Amino acid sequence: MAQHVKGRLTVTPPEREGLAAPVSRVTKLCQPVEQPARAPDALARPTDRGKPMQSFSKSRRLATVTATIIAVALVSTACSPGGSGNSANASCEEEYTIGFSHPASEASAVKVVKEAAAAHAEELGCITVLLDNTSGMNLETQRSTLESWVTQKVDAIVVLPVDPAALENLREKAQSQGTKWLTYVASNPEEDGTVGFDNETAGKDMAAYLGEWVAEKHPDGDITAAVTTATPLPSIQPRVLPAISLLESSGIDVVSQQDCAAQDCGLQLAEDALRAHPNLRVFIGLNDDAALGALRAFQNAKVDLDEVFVAGFDGAEEALVSLRDKTGYTASSAIPTIELGASVVDNAIATITGDGDASKQTPMFLVNPSDSEKIAELLKAYTTFAK
Repeated sequence: MAQHVKGRLTVTPPEREGLAAPVSRVTKLCQPVEQPARAPDALARPTDRGKPMQSFSKSRRLATVTATIIAVALVSTACSPGGSGNSANASCEEEYTIGFSHPASEASAVKVVKEAAAAHAEELGCITVLLDNTSGMNLETQRSTLESWVTQKVDAIVVLPVDPAALENLREKAQSQGTKWLTYVASNPEEDGTVGFDNETAGKDMAAYLGEWVAEKHPDGDITAAVTTATPLPSIQPRVLPAISLLESSGIDVVSQQDCAAQDCGLQLAEDALRAHPNLRVFIGLNDDAALGALRAFQNAKVDLDEVFVAGFDGAEEALVSLRDKTGYTASSAIPTIELGASVVDNAIATITGDGDASKQTPMFLVNPSDSEKIAELLKAYTTFAK
């Protein structure tokens, strides 16, 4: 299947054996080349592979799946130092290919990070960014994607592993052949670099805000709480562990504590908890998507939202809109997603070239309905990407 997203080409090979296939995103490979416009029908002729890269219309690139795939091949060949393209017309002294794997592609904030990474690579030029579509923390899908990138001998892989131990053989193989291995949030002592944000500080900030809310709304602790986690990803757990400790020390029972990072499971967990514990008033999601599902459960149950604390992490668009419009969401520990997406590329290039900070961290900050200016700024990312 081929898609066109905001002026870039996306090619999705057919799924095999029930596993979601990786998505290859071709960003800007060369600087613009001034050449006479080529006849549209030439795009589908394999015999054009050796010709200089041309500028052609978006509509023609979308004409057929075949034309799209061939167009990708044309671009790659024209820019490849060892290819048959006319290197005199390409300004890339070096080209780099970076793979970025996140196991929760369904999360809206993750979609923006991916789009921002692709856009930043396009802006820099001479960089190909490969993205996978692993979702639901599916280890087998992620492993399949990473195996394909290792086989391709890409220059760098940035990955948030579902199970770090299960991917160690791939890391070793990649590094042995010269591919740089960067972790996304999850650290590895053998990594070449890292991309991430400060989950520990974000978790402490969320717990502090929750503590203020509990002291004001339910000082006697006559409520229950639910928290979602990601036990296969211990590096993410510091987001919610301080809140769990705060609740327990406040005498508030955490009646549900399960892995969940999507709206569907957040909705289901909150509905189940409300049926068993009608006094459920706190739901903290590992991310905003899980918490947004819980918000729907509270709304469906007609619980007074002024008496509910529903919060998560990442700064998902729907969460920010709810905060802006004051429709029930309590807080989000947000990541500047465009800045984070850029660091996926910048940190990877730093490991490849040895120039720059290969472990640059992106700050997170908590926003609530009173932070209107900051919320508006964060929402700009969603008007630019992930549409």
